[in-house]
Amino acid sequence: MLNGKILTPGNFRICRGNVIMLMMPIYSHSQLSMYQQCPLKYKLCYRDKIKRDTEGVEAFLGTTVHETLKKCYDDARLTRVNTLDELLAYYENIWQQNWHDAIIITKKDLGQEHYRALGRKLVESYYRRYAPFDADITIATEMMINFQLEDSRKHRLIGYIDRLARTGDDIYEIHDYKTSAHLPSQEDADNDRQLGLYQIGIQKRWPDIKNIRLIWHYLAFDRELVSSRSGEVISKLVTETSRLIDEIETTADFRPQESGRCEWCEYPDLCPLRKHFYQLEALPVNEYRREPGVVLVNKYAELKEKASEIDMEIGRVKEAILDYAREQQVEVIKGSDRKVRLRFDEKLKFPGKNDAGRQELDSTLIEAGKWPEVSQLDTALLARAIEGGQWDKGLIYEVMKHGRIETVSSIHISKLKDEVE
Repeated sequence: MLNGKILTPGNFRICRGNVIMLMMPIYSHSQLSMYQQCPLKYKLCYRDKIKRDTEGVEAFLGTTVHETLKKCYDDARLTRVNTLDELLAYYENIWQQNWHDAIIITKKDLGQEHYRALGRKLVESYYRRYAPFDADITIATEMMINFQLEDSRKHRLIGYIDRLARTGDDIYEIHDYKTSAHLPSQEDADNDRQLGLYQIGIQKRWPDIKNIRLIWHYLAFDRELVSSRSGEVISKLVTETSRLIDEIETTADFRPQESGRCEWCEYPDLCPLRKHFYQLEALPVNEYRREPGVVLVNKYAELKEKASEIDMEIGRVKEAILDYAREQQVEVIKGSDRKVRLRFDEKLKFPGKNDAGRQELDSTLIEAGKWPEVSQLDTALLARAIEGGQWDKGLIYEVMKHGRIETVSSIHISKLKDEVE
């Protein structure tokens, strides 16, 4: 801490032995979500500031529809209500003006015209439902909010509200337009962080505002989802968001997180999970088959398949030998130049860690005071407790006298078609 300010990786640097305060980093919901979805992508985008010219067609569609609805309400505030034809003409105009060759369409069976027509449909559906747009008073569109998350002024957030409005019964509404093809549940809406943070920002700016309603417009479904947040829920959101920002600012390991979003990521060449895929895309078929990594994986897969077949055959033969021994009542069986010896022992076994009945067994031993005699140290849990900082530093120091850092390698083989949808 310096002069009452918290030192984080983003707000200070050291120059000639002196700590120099920099501007406090500002976070947004999209930044926080990107970190949760893939820490490596967050680092490349916001820490390393590596920008790419590419843009997904879904994002372009969303931006164009948002701009069109912004015009709709901006004009309505000036008592000019656009006709549907005028609004669609505006939509078409900005689509043509802003379309560029770097826009990526991942669904190869669809083209630009499909998405442009979809956007028209979304605008038209919204217009027919809400025209003449006088059900409330629009306070602002694309309204920027910049606020301190907590009273400690430790974290600052920024956001853009699609539309802020006030109803006749003095309820303030935060509206958000969604062009997604997925309709979430009411529970998802009630747990949504983005508009919850926007509510905090609004109440920071206007403390006298007490009644706020959060409204999502899922345009593809002509559906509203509505939610409200109590003071207790907002307080919990502040705590959780603050904790997440602390994690971001203190982490040093921005590991990639694989998901379906990887197909749309703009950093495949910098990701250890996607880099080889990216490199192979540019190779002709004949070079692709000779690429060293491809050759090694193909050979490994071939050997694994053979080993699997051999293991299965060994299992079948072993079972047949056991059946033969039981039928003939023998314990040694002679072959051409080898023999096998068999033993049939009875061993006492108990339910494993994840087997049915294990919990009851553990309870029995604990109640009898015998658990210490038969329990076993779970070293995986011990490592997790140390790495998570769950214990005090003195205990961690003593335990780490017995620990060591090892590099663990593993190989998993799967069919290529299992890697993609």
